[in-house]
This record gives sequence, C-alpha cells and structure tokens, in this order.
Amino acid sequence: MVHAPRNSFLAPGVSRYSRSSVYAKKALHKRQKKAVAAPSKETAAEKSVEVKGAKNGGKRTIPAQKAPRFYPAEDVPQPKLSRKSAKAVPLRSTITPGTVLILLAGRFRGKRVVFLKQLDSGLLLVTGPFKVNGVPLRRVNQAYVIATSTKIDLSSVKVDDKLSDAYFKKAASSNKKEFLEGEQVIINKKKRHYPS
Repeated sequence: MVHAPRNSFLAPGVSRYSRSSVYAKKALHKRQKKAVAAPSKETAAEKSVEVKGAKNGGKRTIPAQKAPRFYPAEDVPQPKLSRKSAKAVPLRSTITPGTVLILLAGRFRGKRVVFLKQLDSGLLLVTGPFKVNGVPLRRVNQAYVIATSTKIDLSSVKVDDKLSDAYFKKAASSNKKEFLEGEQVIINKKKRHYPS
C-alpha cells in the first residue's frame, strides 16, 4: 500500500499543515546541519582552440569562461568611499585642567564637574569628584558642557596614564548563553475578574 503523505493538500495549493508545523513534526531542529565543502577545482583562465583553415594560423588562445551576453539594465549602486579622515577635536580655550564644567546632557545633567584632561578621541575626562556630588570618572563630549570661570588647582593631583579610551571600553564576555538554554519559562496567566 502506498504511504500517504504527512502533509496532504486540502485544496490545490493549500496544505493541511503550515511550513513551521511540518518543520516541528519532522524534528528538523534536532538534526545537525553540516555543510560539506565541495573540493575546489582549479580551472585555467585560458584555453587553446584549433582553428581550421590554411591561413588562420592553426591554434588560438581564448578565455576559458565566455563573457556574459546580457548585462543588468540598471547599475547596482555602490557606496561612495569617503576620503575624509577623522580629525582630533581641538579643545576650547576656556576649558583647561581644573576648570569646573556644567553638564548639559546625560544622567548627571545640571551637575558641576571638574575637567581633568582630554582623551585621544577628543572626549573630556571629568569627575565630580564622586565623594562630593556622586559623579564618577566619565567621558563627556565638550559640546554638552558649559565652562565656568571657577578653576581648581590640580598641581597636586596626578592623572593616571591608564585613564584612556581603552579604560572605559567594556570587556567582551566569552560565555554567551543561548536564549532560554536550560531555563524553564513560566508564563503567569492573570485571572480576570468579571463583575457579578
């Protein structure tokens, strides 16, 4: 007896189960898909062809791959390459080490901070200090600060060389967990109360 197909047609073009249902029924998600790379074949760029005729020279070298006869009607747009290079942002003349700045944006907007130095990226390294007003060491764009006339003497303060842009970068986590791997998902259904 002929085996009936797992997914039969209810009407022409309308199958009983959807593609995702058939995927689940076949348990394709449990099977490992291993692509086998085809062995690379080295093909010659040119080949010699024998030409018949007494005055044609006998043999000629022609390209192995013939050029396509038809080309796309519209050109494929290519991104324009920029020749501009990022320049270091010059520091405003009113901002010097020890200047008290007012932050205009971010989590600590409105706070007064002390400018320490300018980093290689052009950002400003500022601090509250943290014990005074809760602002930690932060990088701030100078477009979002107002320089005040108040200055603090930083001659006794040594700004460490390790405080650079690399210091503020997050370390890439190596142990990435798969989504919902080994975790039980509990869906809480809210009870609906209807007035009696």
